Amino acid sequence: MTATESAASRADELYRIHLHHLDDCPACRKGVECVQDVRMRRAVRAERLAADGGRPR
Repeated sequence: MTATESAASRADELYRIHLHHLDDCPACRKGVECVQDVRMRRAVRAERLAADGGRPR
């Protein structure tokens, strides 16, 4: 596994965790942002940027 594949795999895993959070969090289900949601979105974005070599999507 290359570094890019590893970063992409981490990004995918973080995204899956984020989706589970959205399903489980009462605030997020109502459409209200919670602190954990914001942090998870930032983490997913950072990992995706790392996987893409720093190029925004």
